[in-house]
Amino acid sequence: MSTLAAAVLGTAAFLIPPAVAGAGTTADPIPMPSPTLPYPCKTSPAPSAAPANTPPTAPGTPEIVSVSMNWVRLRWAPATDSDGIACYYVREDRGDGSFAIVASFQPAVTEGDVYLPWPPSGVPSQTHNLYVVAVDTKGATGAASGTVAVTIYNDVITSPSASPNPTCEVKATSSTWGGGMTTNIAITNTGSTTVRDWRLTFDFPNPGQQVTAGWSATWSQTGSAVTATAMPWNKDIAPGKTVWIGFNGTHTGANPTPAAFLLNGTSCA
Repeated sequence: MSTLAAAVLGTAAFLIPPAVAGAGTTADPIPMPSPTLPYPCKTSPAPSAAPANTPPTAPGTPEIVSVSMNWVRLRWAPATDSDGIACYYVREDRGDGSFAIVASFQPAVTEGDVYLPWPPSGVPSQTHNLYVVAVDTKGATGAASGTVAVTIYNDVITSPSASPNPTCEVKATSSTWGGGMTTNIAITNTGSTTVRDWRLTFDFPNPGQQVTAGWSATWSQTGSAVTATAMPWNKDIAPGKTVWIGFNGTHTGANPTPAAFLLNGTSCA
């Protein structure tokens, strides 16, 4: 069944797409953008004797360049900072005081594509409220741009090919330094049928653990609960095959690796 989706963007203020982030580098519908790894935000702490760091200004209100299915291309005016910009983060406002990082960009990028997931099966549309912040080279995060409401419409209300009860194995490894971490996760389909449109969920053992940017999935976090949703190019896991995803994050001391994972709602070994 063909899937037709249209993205309608509301009136607000900002957004910024990925040029080197968890999204592609073109908004053309054919071929679809090729996802790239998130751009690492390269910062260094200011010396203890240095004066207080001034955060960057807010990025400008973006101009919508194009929309292709569930890819949105935006253009925005850059932020400014006396120490220099290290990166831009595109965030999604979850409406409860929390946010998810949708994409990250190089400091010189002022236009790019942001991937937004299709609505879940049975849901005709889903709205995403997006905004951008700049981070300077000393690690200070600036004020947010305005927000833009992006609604993704899905004409596929049922998904008979989806795999709600997969058989799976998940292996996670995490490295820790100071207040940071990098976690790599391997998702293996140990069953006999393809897992389609996968969605991995888990809880951080420590409340101080936080995802800051991820790759090969759309990452979000509410409290200690983390969700990784498949990208268009890795949404199906054939029997015996493995998908590798991961994220960078922060912690407040202890950084235990998550031990329990659910794939499409089913517990994995």
